Amino acid sequence: MTDVQLEAIELDGGIPLMYRDFGHRVRMAYDPQQIGRAEALALLCARVPRLIGTMRLCEPEP
Repeated sequence: MTDVQLEAIELDGGIPLMYRDFGHRVRMAYDPQQIGRAEALALLCARVPRLIGTMRLCEPEP
């Protein structure tokens, strides 16, 4: 199981998401004005295929 820390923040234009893979944990930030949450997760899985079926989302508390 890999924890995916997901955060919605404002990013520069043309950069809809950023991620950092630490092996046991992946941190991802996406800009909801540029890309939806589901699309960001799909793109993350396309870039890091080992997450498919093994990720556990950890979102920051509001």
